[in-house]
Amino acid sequence: MVAFRGSPNDSERAFRNYESISVYYSWVDEREAARALEEKERFVRIWENRDPNLRVHTIPDAIRRDLVQLTTRLERPYRLPRDGRSYRWRHQGEAITAFLQAQRGVLEMATGTGKTRTALSIVEELRRRDAITGAIVCAYGTDLLDQWYRELLTRTDLPIYREYAEHREGLGYLNGDDASVLLISRQNLVNVLSKLPAQRQQKSLLICDEVHGMGSSAIVEALTARLDGFVYRLGLSATPERAYDAAGNDFVEANIGPVIYRFTLEQAILRGILCEFDYVDLEYEFSEDDKAAVRQAIRKHFARANGPDPQPQEQLFQELARIRKLSQQKLAPFRAYAADHVDILRRSLIFVETAEYGFLVQQILMDMGLDFHTYYGDDDRANLRRFADGELECLVTCKRISEGIDISSVGAIVLFASARSRLETVQRLGRCLRIDPADPEKRAAVVDFIRTDDLEESEINPETTADEDRRAWFQTLAQVRRAEEDLEI
Repeated sequence: MVAFRGSPNDSERAFRNYESISVYYSWVDEREAARALEEKERFVRIWENRDPNLRVHTIPDAIRRDLVQLTTRLERPYRLPRDGRSYRWRHQGEAITAFLQAQRGVLEMATGTGKTRTALSIVEELRRRDAITGAIVCAYGTDLLDQWYRELLTRTDLPIYREYAEHREGLGYLNGDDASVLLISRQNLVNVLSKLPAQRQQKSLLICDEVHGMGSSAIVEALTARLDGFVYRLGLSATPERAYDAAGNDFVEANIGPVIYRFTLEQAILRGILCEFDYVDLEYEFSEDDKAAVRQAIRKHFARANGPDPQPQEQLFQELARIRKLSQQKLAPFRAYAADHVDILRRSLIFVETAEYGFLVQQILMDMGLDFHTYYGDDDRANLRRFADGELECLVTCKRISEGIDISSVGAIVLFASARSRLETVQRLGRCLRIDPADPEKRAAVVDFIRTDDLEESEINPETTADEDRRAWFQTLAQVRRAEEDLEI
């Protein structure tokens, strides 16, 4: 006997709020058999109208006929597997093959193209080959680690230990069976590795999600020469290259591996894995205060250039970029656009540089009557869940949500803050391009801000071309159209 308890809800809301079913098998053991029998007795009691808290009615024939007709008129919000078999995208199979041949390296796959599931398929394949017994998954951020946990629960039968945020199960992993998975934050990884026997490292797959983060100076210092014991090392990222950080890039390549497979945004849209999108570029010019701040930053830089403590040029570029991100001249064109396109913002993520700037944006959203909230850190995590469940129309946020988070119903992103580095832009674009099972005809929108005035610092400041370069890239990408299906066994 098989019994289940949970919701068979096949509605749009069910796809957003992680409804689940618990299944019990009568032949596993006495405890499982008792649970299955309890569910059976509960069902029979309801079915036979013997529960005093419920009244069961027979469905009239007219309603039954209407229900049958309804199922033939509306399409399912998801694809059915053909012949009852499990299918994967073609590029996932290619990525798995590339890693099995290389044994270590980085899969550069566009956001939303199944990096997590590809990695878990590699885990299972290596286990079938007796190459590994378990895995260590390291990532950054509670939301991303929690998302990994949900995937692991449904896609592996291995015991799962967590060592991040409030979870303290690292010691349990070290003392437990080799055939298990440790889900751990980057900053905690070195503590576990220092106690992990060499033989167990050799039989474990190390998975580094958003692998570019492994190149930070703190991680490089902590993990140099600490990963050599892993025969199999897998890096995942849509943008593995760290901007202006040759040392970090060298560490990732030497300790995790080079890029061994690429699957780009263009390929993903072309194959229908990500949705098409429209690009909206709102133009603005710097205010006199903005221009004055730029000139002051440049004067300060050159004043220190000949002194005992010269400022790195990269620090100047970062300061000029911050001035651009915080320009309030973007607010007026956004208000005008929002007034005419409020529907586009009803499932949107709005990226800002600071909470203070976000407050200015919130005034516009309130005037438009949008149901929104903020997400700037752990204190606002409940708002991220409310947004994912469809309870909020709009979320004003910052970099924290850029990497890895999967909310397929996002229809638009608004980029008040955009970095020159392609890494951050690609991550944020991925938030809105995921296919939504509840909206098969989804077409996303990207609202961007382009500065059009020129300043005299253009010869020494690459930030003066950052907006134009980004606009050209977005415009090219927005022209890509779906041309083929990408399923395979």
